[in-house]
Amino acid sequence: MTTTTLFHLLPLREYRSESTSPITADSLEHEGFVHCSPDPETTLAVANGMYRSAEEQLVLLELDPAELSSPVRWEPPTPRPPEGVPPETPFPHVYGPLDRAAVRGVRYARRDVHGEFVAFENRGETAQRLDLLPHPEGGWYRRTWTCAEKALLTDRGERPSATSIYYLLTPGERSRWHSVRSDELWMWHGGSPLLLSTAARGEHPDARAETVTLGPDLPAGHSPQFLVPAGTWQCAEPASSAEETLVSCVVSPGFDFADFEVSS
Repeated sequence: MTTTTLFHLLPLREYRSESTSPITADSLEHEGFVHCSPDPETTLAVANGMYRSAEEQLVLLELDPAELSSPVRWEPPTPRPPEGVPPETPFPHVYGPLDRAAVRGVRYARRDVHGEFVAFENRGETAQRLDLLPHPEGGWYRRTWTCAEKALLTDRGERPSATSIYYLLTPGERSRWHSVRSDELWMWHGGSPLLLSTAARGEHPDARAETVTLGPDLPAGHSPQFLVPAGTWQCAEPASSAEETLVSCVVSPGFDFADFEVSS
């Protein structure tokens, strides 16, 4: 079987380490080959079947088989196909390390708030320059600061006294309705103005939401920053359908996913 692209899943940390060396895997030593997949859809099944418990960021490498110096053999999956993949589906096995010259693209695994892998996505220029990763509520983020001072909370235990992230929403992206058990300060940086909607606790926040616009145009009613009180439902999206928006979010006491809730 021939194909124009092979796909290999691995932790981002491993891909970035020893960036000039060929890419290996434990299976190369134990089974004699590196596991690859025939398409992104099959790789999603592999990710959810085998990597659901992984906590670190995973990436999907797009490989040009013509640039691999090791042979590729299409064989039955080892030990068995992941759930949802027909048992007769052949998988590409590369009998040697993966040459970095064969990497034609890198997609970033996106998970939902329940930990399920839902997509492999390309990063845009801003996300690439700021090294942002997919956020489970939607959008892209990277923590930029964790205060060394700690806060001991009677209902949650110890947290940093504050944390900060970059947060990017691309055109058409909208964060899910969610709440955080700490105050969250949104600060607009650039791109499209941001529509930030909030609602008090209760069902159907969409029907009760109030919206503010974060942006640079003060005469138009924009605000450069906005505070969302702890426990408030919130969601955000770019005001423009053609431009991304970049903000920072500072959470105090510091953010922890244990304090994060998504509206059903």
